Amino acid sequence: MYDRPPVLIVDAGGTLVTRTRPGLAGRVVRAARAVGDDRPEREVRAAVLTAANPDACLRALDPQSPAARAAVLAELTADPGDAMILPGAQELLRTAIDLGWRIIVASNAGPGTPPLPDELGRHVSSVVESRDYGLVKEDPRFWARLLEEEKVDVRVALVVGDNPVADGKAPEAAGIQSRLVCGDGVAREALTAQLRAAGSRPEQAAAVVAGHHERWAGRDVIVAPHLTALVTRVTRARLRFSAGPVTGTAVVVRRRALPPVVVAAGGPLPELAWLHQPPDRRPYQAPAELKERLEREGLSLDGLSQADRRHALSMIREARSSTAVSERMADLVLFLKGREKDGSK
Repeated sequence: MYDRPPVLIVDAGGTLVTRTRPGLAGRVVRAARAVGDDRPEREVRAAVLTAANPDACLRALDPQSPAARAAVLAELTADPGDAMILPGAQELLRTAIDLGWRIIVASNAGPGTPPLPDELGRHVSSVVESRDYGLVKEDPRFWARLLEEEKVDVRVALVVGDNPVADGKAPEAAGIQSRLVCGDGVAREALTAQLRAAGSRPEQAAAVVAGHHERWAGRDVIVAPHLTALVTRVTRARLRFSAGPVTGTAVVVRRRALPPVVVAAGGPLPELAWLHQPPDRRPYQAPAELKERLEREGLSLDGLSQADRRHALSMIREARSSTAVSERMADLVLFLKGREKDGSK
């Protein structure tokens, strides 16, 4: 059984909550513009979002005129307003928790942003903000650090948010699958239903696939950057999938210069499904020493039934000493010789 639980990494503003006042970064940008500060918006936003507190933000921005300093300080210390829960957000988190998922909130919120309402906060194990890492969510390094600091198994992680870059392209560049949702609640309700349909993580499930869809090679596929390791040495890898009672075969396909994708071998793939590695067939492959013995004797395992082959090789692999291994190999060679002799009569 795998130790780490599946993790839902959820954006806050625009995904779980909306705010009664515009975001701090946008307000500071507008205030700076109004007094003639024409620095790139990206630079101002990064300074606001990665600052530990208003004083640190003011030092990072270093307004060049008293008017600019006063305008920025006024926004940094203004009433941030309240956070209001968006439709379906509470049910999404509650459902994920009931099914064994861990919830992490990843936010670009700057200093002075209102906290999550208690109805949501009680479901959250960690809140990670840009100011914690000194990196904005649009930077893939933010997501790489989150994986490391929060000890997230990327194979069973899903980022959910509303920003195509901060919650989509950036985490995918860091090897995490993502799903975008909008503010009307429909996408959140759909994801909640998909979590319920898939059920809790099966004991032997190695990964989850729930990323965004796109068209590729004429087919509908699910983008799966978290499965890159499965296809680094092969073009494709076949796995089993399950989503509640629905089961089947999925194929992970490597793409040049693009993240891998997942498709169903036949029929549509569920929107959210658990992936299972195929059974390990190595125990039924002959050890090198046995292969050499068989080649010297001109013998082969090909004539054995699948059950007999598995039994014979299991007996050899389960031997607890080199002497026992050698004796069991010798017994198998004698058995095959006798079988061959009987077959030649």
